[in-house]
Amino acid sequence: MNKAMIKLDELKIFVTTAEAGSFAAAAGVLGVAPSVISKSIKSLEAKLRTTLFNRTTRSLRITDEGRWLLERAASTLGEVDAIAARFLDHSSEPAGRLIVDAATPFALHAIAPIVAGFRQRYPKVEIVLHSSEAVSDLIANRVDVAIRIGALKDSTLKAKRIGTTRRGIYASPGYLARQGSPSSPADLHDHFCLGFTEPQSLNVWPIMDESGEAIAINPVISANSGETLKQLAVFHNGIACLSSFTVRRELERGELVALLADRIEAQAIPINAVYYSEAAVARHIRLFLDFLKEEMGDLS
Repeated sequence: MNKAMIKLDELKIFVTTAEAGSFAAAAGVLGVAPSVISKSIKSLEAKLRTTLFNRTTRSLRITDEGRWLLERAASTLGEVDAIAARFLDHSSEPAGRLIVDAATPFALHAIAPIVAGFRQRYPKVEIVLHSSEAVSDLIANRVDVAIRIGALKDSTLKAKRIGTTRRGIYASPGYLARQGSPSSPADLHDHFCLGFTEPQSLNVWPIMDESGEAIAINPVISANSGETLKQLAVFHNGIACLSSFTVRRELERGELVALLADRIEAQAIPINAVYYSEAAVARHIRLFLDFLKEEMGDLS
């Protein structure tokens, strides 16, 4: 009996579909029409004489047989990529378009300073940097890599830990001269605190009250951007809680002062680069992920 030949492209489409969660999403990742995805999955199911996905008009659910194949197909594609990297990657210069999405403060203070180093190493890679405050939809916005700070909520995403950061509490000397300096966490309730419009979790500051609970502030001024809050603090509007890597220059220039540093909870906040599918990660994207991890580290 002749066995049907399974193609690597079919496995790649299958893995991408399983990870993306729909034919349309997989089509967006791979840059093809949804009909191409559907036809490939049907062909693979016919060759294997099994059902890999249960389909309804609203959902696509992987079957037990599909999960078995997913584990092995992802491993197989990884081995193929390793072979290509071993013998082919060094024979041509990395090239391609790379779309990166990050919150404005991270784009300004963490990515912008290292772009020149990446471009010097890989001059044929074109970088497009999207900076926003909203969580980006990678598929809809055709984003290759998005930077997320904090715990990841979307389990469909692949993630590479590239570093950590911490939050601190800061105010300007001018504000402190006018309003006085807080000497305890409880004093923060008597000060003008600057906070985020969303998510509200960022208005719970990493400093404990007498009962051991993290202090939740009520902002007198709110903004959706940490960069905006920093500028408000620099111009004497109040006290802000910000990622430490965003305020280095202001601390060096004396425009901001760290407050209650010995009372801040010492918790490293993860920084992850996220993307959809291992099977769809091109060489220049993999190199950028490795470069981020190499350059970032601890951004405290």
